Amino acid sequence: MNITQKTILITGANRGVGRALLEAALERGASRVYAGTRAAFQHADKRVIPVTLDVTNAAQIERVAQDVGALDLLVNNAGISLFDDLSDPGLVEQHLAVNFYGPYRLTQALLPRLAQAHGAILNVLSLAALAPLPVMPAYSISKAAAHSLTQTLRAYLVGQGVAVHAVLLGPVDTDMTRGFDIPKAAPDAVARAIFDGLARGEEDIFPDPVSRALAEGWRNGVVKAFEHEYASLLPASVARRGGDYTLAFTVDQTPQEAFRAINDVRGWWSGEVEGDTSQLGGEFSYRVAGVHYSKQKITESVPGKKVAWHVTDAQLEFVKDKSEWKGTDIVFEIAKQGAKTEVRFTHKGLASAFECYTNCSNAWGMLVNGNLRKLIATGKPQPSPW
Repeated sequence: MNITQKTILITGANRGVGRALLEAALERGASRVYAGTRAAFQHADKRVIPVTLDVTNAAQIERVAQDVGALDLLVNNAGISLFDDLSDPGLVEQHLAVNFYGPYRLTQALLPRLAQAHGAILNVLSLAALAPLPVMPAYSISKAAAHSLTQTLRAYLVGQGVAVHAVLLGPVDTDMTRGFDIPKAAPDAVARAIFDGLARGEEDIFPDPVSRALAEGWRNGVVKAFEHEYASLLPASVARRGGDYTLAFTVDQTPQEAFRAINDVRGWWSGEVEGDTSQLGGEFSYRVAGVHYSKQKITESVPGKKVAWHVTDAQLEFVKDKSEWKGTDIVFEIAKQGAKTEVRFTHKGLASAFECYTNCSNAWGMLVNGNLRKLIATGKPQPSPW
């Protein structure tokens, strides 16, 4: 989602990451930002609409749901973080009330608005959701619960056209980390990176140096694959025919070298390829006898930056609906990342509800993160595994 001309609601918008997200949204041209805060709040920009919102207060949540008009993006950012040792169950309940039940109840209240807009939900979490921070166990438990909620909503809400994103924060220079003598990211830099990740369609956004170091391993790891596999258990009546499969990797070669390798489809997409694979408007077919046939048209070709194909026909022999790929788009985005080059692959429309999802996503992992990556690095075509 590009937030230009979008309407956004941000909870905990008066300080820390929430305030930074508010300012970043205004800088990027948001048309209206509802700033949810527990105490009175004012802002000089007329696009900001302050709303009194304690996410543990059911009456305030209901009032906000009634007062907010069209809504494109909900940012569940409000939270608490207190030191504890798990000896006081009341502290665990307090963290869950704010960090878990707050986003859950607010999301349910605003879901009709978001579904109408085909909007998005951005849940601001923490690396403590993946591995607990021992000095803050109640906080870690609540963020782990919120992360599981995020993954579950992601699977269910695709059926309503609503995307769900997790922000997995490392140390940020806010009140929460004031007592820690460690390197911390600036809130404004983190906010910019969050909206950059949202614009790229990243399910899980790692917006600071510490979290970013984990990004590739998480996105291409076993746990992420397991999430997608579980999501595929939802019946097709719950999840619509839509969604994306994405992965990314970095190489030492230049964007131009990556672009050339992507267009050398015969060098990495193992199977029988016929047609023009490198010119804008060109069409080519891909076939593995008895398993897969698809026909692609090249709809975008920007040297060193982007390649996109539209699947005009498909025949997958191993699933009931053999045309599951038809009408989807296969996109490669190329960008410099310091001294390296990042290649981000997305099969747009390859939904987790598809019968072919597990097999197709596993195959893409091998072909893109395996064969294509090696072709870029070595310049040598990769042998077919079939």
